[in-house]
Amino acid sequence: MTDWDPNRFRALGFFPADHAAAESGKVYANGAYWGTLHFPAFPAVLPTMALVAVVQQPFSAAHVDHEFAIALEDADGKEQGLDVRGSFRAAPGLESRYGEPNVIPITVPINGLPFDAPGDFAFVLRVDGNELARYPIRVIQSAG
Repeated sequence: MTDWDPNRFRALGFFPADHAAAESGKVYANGAYWGTLHFPAFPAVLPTMALVAVVQQPFSAAHVDHEFAIALEDADGKEQGLDVRGSFRAAPGLESRYGEPNVIPITVPINGLPFDAPGDFAFVLRVDGNELARYPIRVIQSAG
């Protein structure tokens, strides 16, 4: 049982990957769900990655523009230079029953993500200003 409210958005999935793409309502991801990054020195840059969000949109929110935002925060909640913003508008598919929510896959390629120092961080997903999910990662200094 969950306490899900059918009139609110929720994240069915939110995670980093080495590469990801959304096609025909499906997500294709390689090297997904990692939680630790190792760098030999700081500042450091992660050359490429992707973020995946699978959002469930309530039926009552169909046919309306919605904004999503993805950020990276440090352990104190301070944003760390990743600010991805976008929008979507979805309608129920022809096969949907009246009242069913939509599932919306979102993939975002990220190039050159900087880290000034090691520490604990979290990717944060918001839709229409409301936080839906948080994915923690740890960045570590280690010999190559």
